[in-house]
Amino acid sequence: MRRVLTVLLSVALVAAPAAAAPVDPALAGAPWAAKPPPKLPDGMFLTLDRFRFLIDCIASSQWDVARPLFDTRIGSREEDAILRRLEGGSEGSPCSYAMLMKLTSMMMRGGIAEARYRYVYARNAPPPPVAADIAPAPEGASFAWVGFNQESAPGRLHAFAVCLVEHETGGVDAVLRSRWGSKEERAAYQALSRRVGPCLHPGESLKANSLTLRSWLGDAMYQYSRRLKPDV
Repeated sequence: MRRVLTVLLSVALVAAPAAAAPVDPALAGAPWAAKPPPKLPDGMFLTLDRFRFLIDCIASSQWDVARPLFDTRIGSREEDAILRRLEGGSEGSPCSYAMLMKLTSMMMRGGIAEARYRYVYARNAPPPPVAADIAPAPEGASFAWVGFNQESAPGRLHAFAVCLVEHETGGVDAVLRSRWGSKEERAAYQALSRRVGPCLHPGESLKANSLTLRSWLGDAMYQYSRRLKPDV
């Protein structure tokens, strides 16, 4: 399935990294924790708000169609068929008829998962916030925020997201509760980046884009939550 979120792929996901800032000596072992992901262009917010409307709508009013999605393998034909049903073809759907946007499969899947997590599991008080201290990374490992199509392989990002959800649930929850592309999201990502060390491999240079990583986190968080308490 080839979906392209028009504005995201053409403008926002290639946003340049923020200017380098002096690194606190305490961050010498994890310089990525000194700054949040790059700020997105102001023109992105309308598109991202529309996307949030879309996934929130699906997670509530089209859940009967979307539910089987999370029993499929990521990237499978079964996943593709369900996403096509949710899109509604050329006529659109009850949720997407007003959305002139096309999406990557993972962004759609992860977005729906995030929305369902917020709809079902995040109605109560959030889990404890992420710890403020820096979690050490293995020898030679590093993490960096990058532009679209510069991130690590999908399989590695999936494993990275699963690890973060299991070990830093509060930090991931803070990201998923925030508005897409907002300063609150960037702050939540920066706080989470302080704790990514244990989820890196020795000698690895893991790269992530803030928008696409959110999709992986959304899917991992929903799957983790429904294992603990089934979504009925």
